Amino acid sequence: MEFSTEFRGSHFTQPSPNGSLIASIVHPRLVLRSTSTLQVKRIIPLDPDFASRVNFVKWSPYLNNSFTSPAWHGIPIIGKRRSGIDKSEEEGGGRQRILLADDQSIQVYDVEDEKWTAAIKQGFGGIRHVQFGRNADEVVVFSEFQLKVTVWNLSSSGLTEILNPKFPTRGYGYRPCTAHFALLTRSSTHDVISVHQHTSYKLVSSFTLPTLDAQGLKWSPCGRWIAVWDSAASGYKVLVYTADGHLYRTYEKPCEGLGVKCVEWSPGGDFLTIGSYDGRLAFLSNYTFSPVIEMNHTRTIRLPGVTVWSECTNPPHERYYAQAQQPTTLPIISSSPSDSQPKLGISTIAFNNPDGTLIATRNDCMPTTVWIWSLKLLRPYAVLVQLNPIRSISWHPTIPDLLMIQCAPSENGNSVESSKQQGVVYLWSAAWAQPRAVTVPMERLSGNTWARWILTAPPSNVISAPFSASATSPGPFVMERRSRSPDKVEDRKPMVMFGDRDGFVVGYVQDEPESEDAEGSVDGVGMEYQQKKPWDPVDWEYFAQADKLPKCSLSLTSQAPPDSNPGSSKSLRGGLGSVVNSPSGSNGLPPPGAKVGDDSFDYRSRGQNVRVNS
Repeated sequence: MEFSTEFRGSHFTQPSPNGSLIASIVHPRLVLRSTSTLQVKRIIPLDPDFASRVNFVKWSPYLNNSFTSPAWHGIPIIGKRRSGIDKSEEEGGGRQRILLADDQSIQVYDVEDEKWTAAIKQGFGGIRHVQFGRNADEVVVFSEFQLKVTVWNLSSSGLTEILNPKFPTRGYGYRPCTAHFALLTRSSTHDVISVHQHTSYKLVSSFTLPTLDAQGLKWSPCGRWIAVWDSAASGYKVLVYTADGHLYRTYEKPCEGLGVKCVEWSPGGDFLTIGSYDGRLAFLSNYTFSPVIEMNHTRTIRLPGVTVWSECTNPPHERYYAQAQQPTTLPIISSSPSDSQPKLGISTIAFNNPDGTLIATRNDCMPTTVWIWSLKLLRPYAVLVQLNPIRSISWHPTIPDLLMIQCAPSENGNSVESSKQQGVVYLWSAAWAQPRAVTVPMERLSGNTWARWILTAPPSNVISAPFSASATSPGPFVMERRSRSPDKVEDRKPMVMFGDRDGFVVGYVQDEPESEDAEGSVDGVGMEYQQKKPWDPVDWEYFAQADKLPKCSLSLTSQAPPDSNPGSSKSLRGGLGSVVNSPSGSNGLPPPGAKVGDDSFDYRSRGQNVRVNS
C-alpha cells in the first residue's frame, strides 16, 4: 500500500461523497484538497472561536440523475429520478456544499461559488445532531433532549419544525426515488411514524405502532416498505409497513432473553436481515417477509472450504495473517446479567456494494472476530480473528470484494503500544492470497484514529449489475477491478484516508500480481482458497446437503512474513490467543466436552429447514 505525505488536519476530516475533495480543519481555516492531486483547491477562513468549537463537518449528498432499483417483483427498473412537480431535488443535487456546526450555529459553504455562504442560528434547544437533507438546499437539525427537528431551506430561507423525534441520530429516513421524509416520534406513551411531503414537509400520513419501545425505522431500497423493530427487552419483533402506513407483515418468534439487536436491508432489497442477541442472522424474503435463510455465529468452526485467518505479531511488532487449522475455537468474552449493555448479539451487519452478495458481521460476544458470509454459497466465506476488538467494518463503495477493518487498542497496553496498535489498517479481498495488515506511516498518533474510503468510480473495464435482483444470480466474486491505465480518472486505485486529530495520510491499495507458478494456486501460495474464475450459477437447493458444499484444501502452513524466523515460532502471538497451528490444544482446538452443535450452520431452502453439520 502506497501512502502520501502527512497532512495537517483534524478528526473532522471528511472526503466528499463523490470522491473529488477532502475537507479538513486546520485552525482557523477550512482547507479543501483535491483527492487526485492532493493539492489545495480552496482555503476558507473561519472565525477562530467558531473553529475551536466545531462538532460537525458534513458534505451535501451526492445524487445521480438516474437511479437503479429492483422492481416490485425483482425485475430491474432504470429510470429518471423522481422528485416531484418542482424538480427542486435535481436542482439542489447538482451543487456541492459543506457545513460546519457547533452546538448553537451552522455555517454552510458552496464549493464552486466562493461568494455564496449561509449562516444558521438554531436558537432554543441547541444542536444535538445536524446533516444535509435530501439535497444541498436543505439542512436537518435535531435539537437537544429530542424537542424538535428543524428543516432549514437554504434557497427560500424558510424552516419547518417537527416535534418530539424519538432519537437524534436514527429513526428517520428519506424514501428512495420520491424523497418523502419518515420520522419516528413519541409524544406520550405510543410510538408514531409520521410521513412528510418531500418539498414542503407537510404531513402526509401518520400511524401508531403496536410496539413497546421502537428502536428505529429503515426504508427498503425500492421505497416500497418501512421496517420497524421493537426493543430487544420486549422480545423478537419486526414490523413491515407499506409506504402509505398499512401494516403488511409482523415477524416475531419466541426467544429466551433479549430479541432483535440490529436490522439491515440488502442493497438490492432482496432481504430484510435481522441480527439478534442469540447470535443468529435471519434473512426475510421481500415477498412474504418470512425467513428463508438463517446463519449462526458458532464458537467452533468445522466447515470445509471456510478459511480462518488469525492476526499474528512477531517480536518487532510486525503484524500479518496466518491461516489456522480446523477445527478452530474462536475467542469469546463473558457478559454478566448485571451489565447495562450486555456483550451479546449481532451489532454490525455490512453488505458489500453494489450487489450485496457478501456480508461482514460482528458478534459482540466475539469482539475480535469478523465473519464474512456468502449469499451465493450460503455459508461463511472467510473468518478473520484479530488481536484487538473490532472498531469498524466498511466495504469499498464500488469494489464488491474489498473490506477494511479497524481495531481498537487493547485496554491493558501502554501509550506507545496503543499508538502502534491504532496505526494499523486491515484489508481483506477475495482476490488476494491472504489479508493484509498495513502499518500507517505516521510518526505519532494522538487521540482516536479513523479510516475512511475515498470513493473511486467503478472500473471502466468491468461490467457488473448495479443491483442484485436475486441473491443467487450468477456472477464472479473475484474480478479484475482496475485497469492497467491509471491515467484515467475512472481507473484510479482504491484510496484509503487515515488520520487522527492532528493530521491524515492517503493510501493507495495495490493489487497482487498474478502468479502462474502452480495450477490452482494464488500468488504462489499452494491453496485453492481463491479461484480467479466466476462461480457457477447456484440455486437454493444446490447446497441443501453438506456433501455438496464446495471443497477446497486448507493450507497447513502459516503464511508468515518473508523476513520472519521459522525457528522463533514460540514468540509469535496470534489472534486465537496462542501460537498459530501448534499441535497442542492451545491453538484453538475445541476443549474437552465441546458440544457438537457448536459447529453447525443453519439455513432454510424454499420452505425446508436445513442444518449443515461437519
